[in-house]
Amino acid sequence: MALVIKGSSSGQVTVDVPAAAGTNTLTIPASTGTVALTSDISGGITQADIWRLTSNVTSDTGGVSAFERADDAATTKVGDGISFSTPYFSFPATGIYLIQSQVQFAPTNDSDNVIWSTVYYNGSSSDTLAECQGSDGNTSSFSQCILDVTNTTNDKVYFSVASLASGGNITGNTNVNNTCILFLRLGDT
Repeated sequence: MALVIKGSSSGQVTVDVPAAAGTNTLTIPASTGTVALTSDISGGITQADIWRLTSNVTSDTGGVSAFERADDAATTKVGDGISFSTPYFSFPATGIYLIQSQVQFAPTNDSDNVIWSTVYYNGSSSDTLAECQGSDGNTSSFSQCILDVTNTTNDKVYFSVASLASGGNITGNTNVNNTCILFLRLGDT
């Protein structure tokens, strides 16, 4: 693809980019004026959602269940948002998603090594995509993965906890994102 920049005595610069059909021209005024695009520009973030743990997890579990969409006055979502039905998170559209977990651990003692896992489930089998671990008193940890969602009915994720000793917890709070999950659709599948 060739990019051609043309100047003229009228004080305008025109950028011509060859198109498959028709001509797309962007004209930039010399001093003041309006720049108008004559072709469609699409893309960008179409889905973004954040969910938080609302209460402490105090024992190992194969599916963490106490989540709510972050609902602070200044918090919002982009698009339809992720759906939650204990313990599964479902996606509103196919695409490539970034899933990030921020987890606040409060183990019983420094030798505990609590594990938070992001698990993919397709309706018949599961696969651990990411883990983060916490030990040494109150600590936060982070994990992330990228998931290609090709089927909005079957492709789901859930979160599990392992090696949580009696008296320890993963911290939840209904008013602030101590432990939270970000879902961000990056693009098409």
